[in-house]
Amino acid sequence: MRTWIGRTGRALSIAVIIYLLLWLACILWFWLGMPFSGGGIFAYTLLVYYITLPAASAVVCALAGWRSEFGKMRLLAPFAGALFYVVALLLTFSLSTALGLANIAPVGLAAFLTGLAPGVIGFACGWALRRFRDARR
Repeated sequence: MRTWIGRTGRALSIAVIIYLLLWLACILWFWLGMPFSGGGIFAYTLLVYYITLPAASAVVCALAGWRSEFGKMRLLAPFAGALFYVVALLLTFSLSTALGLANIAPVGLAAFLTGLAPGVIGFACGWALRRFRDARR
């Protein structure tokens, strides 16, 4: 357990890189045609915007919440996850609507809050686990 706790800093760096690669892969998957084949938009939306990106954001934010060495800067992690969520929506659905490829609802404040929620939950879990561990010492 101690080795896992000691590796959290490295794990956070790796998780951020994996999140960014996953985010880029989701955008490329959209533009390379998967959702435009039949009912692919529904599967893409469900898989990417309701499962993959929120779960990855929650993991990264949980690791950020665990790392107390980052101080107040770690509070920006959920907001960064929400920002990437909104930007992914803008680069896929909103851009395809603007180009006339599809007619999908525009991105609004609800999308930002949807992207913010998993990050806040993950951050709170990481912070609570850190506080619990420190209280036991």
